[in-house]
Amino acid sequence: MSVSLPPKKPRTGLKAALAALIVISLTATATATAGLLEVQRFVDDLNTGQKLDLAPGVISTAEVGRPQTILLLGSDHRFTAGKNDARSDTIMLVRLNADSDGTRIMNIPRDLKVDIPGKNGGFTTDKINASYAYGGPALTTKVVKKLLGIDINHVINVNFSGFHQAVDYIGCVWTDIDRSYFNDNSTAGYGQGYAVINIPAGYQKLCGSQALDYVRFRHMDTDIVRSARQQDFVRQARQQYGAQQAVQSRHELTKIFSKYAQSDEQLHSVDALLKLLTLVAFSSQKPVVSVPFPAILPSSPKDPYVTANRGPLHQAVGKFLSEGGEQPSNRKGPRKSSKPAAPAPVHDDFAAAKIQADYLQGVGIPVYVPKVMPNGSRFMGPERGKYPRAYQLRDDDKKLQVAYRIVGTTNGTGQFFGVQGTSWKNPPLLSEPTAKKQLKDGRTLLLFGDGKRLRFVGFKTKAGSYWVSNTLTEDLSNQTMLAIAQSLVPVTR
Repeated sequence: MSVSLPPKKPRTGLKAALAALIVISLTATATATAGLLEVQRFVDDLNTGQKLDLAPGVISTAEVGRPQTILLLGSDHRFTAGKNDARSDTIMLVRLNADSDGTRIMNIPRDLKVDIPGKNGGFTTDKINASYAYGGPALTTKVVKKLLGIDINHVINVNFSGFHQAVDYIGCVWTDIDRSYFNDNSTAGYGQGYAVINIPAGYQKLCGSQALDYVRFRHMDTDIVRSARQQDFVRQARQQYGAQQAVQSRHELTKIFSKYAQSDEQLHSVDALLKLLTLVAFSSQKPVVSVPFPAILPSSPKDPYVTANRGPLHQAVGKFLSEGGEQPSNRKGPRKSSKPAAPAPVHDDFAAAKIQADYLQGVGIPVYVPKVMPNGSRFMGPERGKYPRAYQLRDDDKKLQVAYRIVGTTNGTGQFFGVQGTSWKNPPLLSEPTAKKQLKDGRTLLLFGDGKRLRFVGFKTKAGSYWVSNTLTEDLSNQTMLAIAQSLVPVTR
């Protein structure tokens, strides 16, 4: 089987933002649903868009109240164009389960090596994103089902050409940026460049093109890190776009959704949509939990493929389905063990931390720095204006606040963690902690978990708010995160 594929184009879409839009739209409608008339109106909105042409058996029908899996596909493919003019830019799975501890999301690496079935019983070995060009959403769905051994209940195909309208409508998203993202393309040869980007490290509000640049960034990154960045953006967008806002704008969101996305025919019926919205209503107050895809990156730059680590893949699928791997639980925050905790793998690096603090003096708030650092890690910089970074931001009330960011790295690809401080006393990131921990010095640590791992650990003072951010791929253990947060002390000259 031979199919001529177009050359790769620069990435043109924001995957996670529209994925978040889909989740938010469904949550809004579920929250606002008062009966069949409301559901029918939602169906009418969806019917202004196009339906996916899926053969019988490609998707499965779920019973009322049972878990459902949604496959989100994203590309720069135009719905009116032929099938072979684009590869899928995003393959993301969303799992809704009323009995689980959160909505699960899993990204499948676009460069994953798979066998794609052909028309005559044969197959072609290629990247999984090529299945979109070979057979559109239907073939991609079949490949994903075979790869993971799961049923899929709904398929949504997103066209990213409407990204700016969608993101600007739901509002910009406060995002914790792990490091400096910069590429000016001035020295790139023809066809070798990446998108121009200039987003500094630190907590900030991303709108339109900046959010697009951040989530699509590929330069010096891997599929694994990129997927983690997308999932983190989804979590933060969903947290900030509250239920009341969603309810008030639910039909506008649905119309945007119908304009820039295709969905399976079942979602255009009252019966199937009511089943899904009932499930979404039970899941809307639960956190979004990312399930990393256990991928093995190529050892040679000449190898174009990412491969699946088969043993861990079975466990990851179990965690995604909330069956095996990690069982559903009502416990908030990381699990506690009856065994004595081993010492956190950290070392004293206060001398280096004070050098970081020297570059931040005069920022306008007390500068807290860590006395300990993870073993094998180091601070980025100092590099004036970049690492560490002192800056200003305007909060949701348009008041000017000061802020700073210290960045550390464990020297792995995408493994950047940070210490953030700001005079803003109620930033969205520190709302709704999953657990709290009281310290002897009177501080209360706010813990923000993502399944078993801590994503953020923060606290508030009279002067402002402070937190420690894990790497995007959550490489720092809970012990390490807590050790860093507990060691934070103010440094003055």
